[in-house]
Amino acid sequence: MLITSGADLLLSVDHTPTATIVTVSGELDATAAQDLEDHLDHVDTDRGVMVLDLTGVTFCDSVGLASLLDVNRRGIDLRVVGSRQVARTVTLAGMDSEVPLFGSVSDATGRRTRRLVPSP
Repeated sequence: MLITSGADLLLSVDHTPTATIVTVSGELDATAAQDLEDHLDHVDTDRGVMVLDLTGVTFCDSVGLASLLDVNRRGIDLRVVGSRQVARTVTLAGMDSEVPLFGSVSDATGRRTRRLVPSP
């Protein structure tokens, strides 16, 4: 399913037997972060794991980062895949202990088990 937001944000949702994969592209700023949270409220997470693929996110501000924490605090097994830039932003904000970062969707879904460790 492809969802477009009025805030230059594109989301697609795919389901596998073990995970819900939400692919996000565009800018994750204050307006888009609220749209993302609203859409994620309606995503079926019965498969246990939600993978948020942010490799297509070109910009993420503090409100975008806060939206990741909000999703994580809902009790969802959230796993984030991001570019080095997104991983670095999460790490610099001190959120890497709360938001698990992975190098690929395969890593995040457990088909491989390698957690991303961003370089400083």
